[in-house]
Amino acid sequence: MRAILLSILAWVIVGCGGASSSGSDSNGSSSTIDAIFSTFGIGIGMGGAFAFDDGSGNPIWLSSSDLILNEQIDKVERYQKISKFDGDAFKSLQSKLKNSKYIVYWITKNWEENWIDATELQKVMDAGYIPVFNYWYFGDELVGGLPDDAKIDEYYKHNQKLSTYLQKLHGKKIVIIEPEFNKDILIEHSTKEQQIAFAKVLGNAIDTIKASVSDTLFSISMIDTGRRGTTQTSAECGYSSCALGDKEIWAKAENIYNTLLSKLDFVSFSEMLGQFSRDDDNPGDYNNPNPKAYTIDEMGMNELDSRVSNIAKFMNEKYKKPVFLSHIAIATATWSDTNSDGAIDDNELDMNGWSSIANSFYSNIISKKDELLTNGLFGLAVMELFDNPQHDKGGYQYFINNEYHLGIVETSAVDETDQYLMGDIVPKGNIVDVLFSE
Repeated sequence: MRAILLSILAWVIVGCGGASSSGSDSNGSSSTIDAIFSTFGIGIGMGGAFAFDDGSGNPIWLSSSDLILNEQIDKVERYQKISKFDGDAFKSLQSKLKNSKYIVYWITKNWEENWIDATELQKVMDAGYIPVFNYWYFGDELVGGLPDDAKIDEYYKHNQKLSTYLQKLHGKKIVIIEPEFNKDILIEHSTKEQQIAFAKVLGNAIDTIKASVSDTLFSISMIDTGRRGTTQTSAECGYSSCALGDKEIWAKAENIYNTLLSKLDFVSFSEMLGQFSRDDDNPGDYNNPNPKAYTIDEMGMNELDSRVSNIAKFMNEKYKKPVFLSHIAIATATWSDTNSDGAIDDNELDMNGWSSIANSFYSNIISKKDELLTNGLFGLAVMELFDNPQHDKGGYQYFINNEYHLGIVETSAVDETDQYLMGDIVPKGNIVDVLFSE
């Protein structure tokens, strides 16, 4: 769904070596892997810590390990100084998050090891949770073109940096290489040879990490793009309505998956949806987006749970691997251009306009757990726990103002004005209860 801003850049095909992986090699015993893939688990996007406001515009860092494990979280003196701190709400949230299985961390190009304290994360792992590292290195920079040799060399150095960090963690862990890799620049505007070359770059990253890190499963993740209107029909979609899936578009990532398949323990996809975002056909430049709003039917929101089940089945049958939904976000704000000027004004936003839509989806998807598992999907992860008033500020911000409403828990922090979260946390609808019920 990320649109093309620049023409494709030429680059050199880079080879990679390394042995293929299997479910019973040094990455873990077959019984361990079977236990992961045979049961359905829910994950939640975290950071090493969350920055909350202290009442004076300074951060108080709340450890994500405390949020999951510290049963006295409401009594921690440092946390009690958080602006509008609601200890009971934090205890209630913790009681639900304890039922998660996967804790998801994002590793970006600018990531530093001290952002995710290895000692604290080990406590979480020792308690039975499995960390998932979404290794989003190239990210939205791919919108501007495929990496040249110099950028690839920097990537390989970063692979070593991540590998050194992962060596400190003992226990099962997952690394998902380059989630959202299937940008148009790669899938629609590259040759098969260029696609395979890029896949080999990602394969080299897997080999580098695998060479020195044990108990690790690997995957890559594409974002679910393609036609999705409720009334949209096309033989190429492969379903009675394109809201239920788009097999033609899904298949376009096959050169990447097939090149890496012997190195992957499972395959993944993601879902990122909002009532408004950049216009795919006219996205604007990096800092000046052109917004576009969509109806519920245009986005196929009422069929999204069935679409997730269908894409899982499609990928499971095509690649003969288990499937994971690496991250999902349904932005909950809506925009109506009441003055028809093509710009987003504050009074045109409803911060909870799609909360009920998100709530319905999560309820529907959880009711399909058995079907999803049958179709090969062993779990899903919510991208963001908390709405963040500064999310991706200065970045590409595909969802524009809706970037601040990707979580399943909100606070009174004001978009773009407040730097940090407030302590008056409130779950959106009953999403938290639905996802993390025992």
